[in-house]
This record gives sequence, C-alpha cells and structure tokens, in this order.
Amino acid sequence: MTTPATNQPADEWDSILNHLRQIREQVQQNGPLPEQERAEVEDAFRQGLAHLENEVQGIRTTLKGSSGKW
Repeated sequence: MTTPATNQPADEWDSILNHLRQIREQVQQNGPLPEQERAEVEDAFRQGLAHLENEVQGIRTTLKGSSGKW
C-alpha cells in the first residue's frame, strides 16, 4: 500500500516507528546511548518528522472545506 501524498510504502512508517521503539527499550534498559548511536537515533526521528510533514502537506493539497479552501 502506498500513500498518495508521497508514493512511499506505508511500511516506511512501520520501520521508523519500530526503530524508535527499539531504541526506547534499549535506553530504558541500558541508560543513555553513546554519542554515535544518539546521532543515528536523532536522524531516524528527523526522518520520521519529515515523513509526517510530507503526509500533512499531501493531505492539505487534497482536502478542501465547503468553501473550496483549507
């Protein structure tokens, strides 16, 4: 299944969320991450935010109120 706004598979969301969940569990069990791993997690989080922004932009371009404007 792909999203019309970005044409990217919905599996990308699952992948990002699963990665962040795994990191959360690791931090809860082992404490703070080393600097390099922290940078990787921050990148994954930013990737998720960018993906979400793209989805919202896609929704805004396809949805209109009764006046024809968002």
